[in-house]
Amino acid sequence: MDTDFVWGLIASMYLGNIVAVLMVLATIPLFASILRIPFAIIGPVIVVVCFIGAYTVAGRPFDLWLALAFGVVGYLFKKLDYPIAPLVLAMVLGDKAEDAFRQSMIMSRGSLSIFWSNGLVATLMLIGLALALGPLLSTVLGRLVKPKTSSAVA
Repeated sequence: MDTDFVWGLIASMYLGNIVAVLMVLATIPLFASILRIPFAIIGPVIVVVCFIGAYTVAGRPFDLWLALAFGVVGYLFKKLDYPIAPLVLAMVLGDKAEDAFRQSMIMSRGSLSIFWSNGLVATLMLIGLALALGPLLSTVLGRLVKPKTSSAVA
């Protein structure tokens, strides 16, 4: 590879970062002023922009229904106090985990014993199962072992 090309690419990345920082610093007051707009006005604008974006990707009405469905799911998650971090983590790592699981199944010819094949893997599986079943076990144990309430009158 030509060294002039590589160094030119690196210099352009530095220049791009400097320009990006200057643009962000110049537009901070604009974005801060958006926070002063009441949600009754900015909320519908956000929804319209989301629908326009969903429609322009492929130009299909089905995408609008899909955006609406995920909007309803997001609203329900918000009302039920469902934490958003596990959902984002699942969306980011889900594909990689599925690919790794598929590779493991191909390597072991469909046998789940590959996940218990040696001490390290078995330990990691046990830790993962404990973390996954921890909330359920704490709920069950909390119901079985009820704290004693004192009936003494102070």
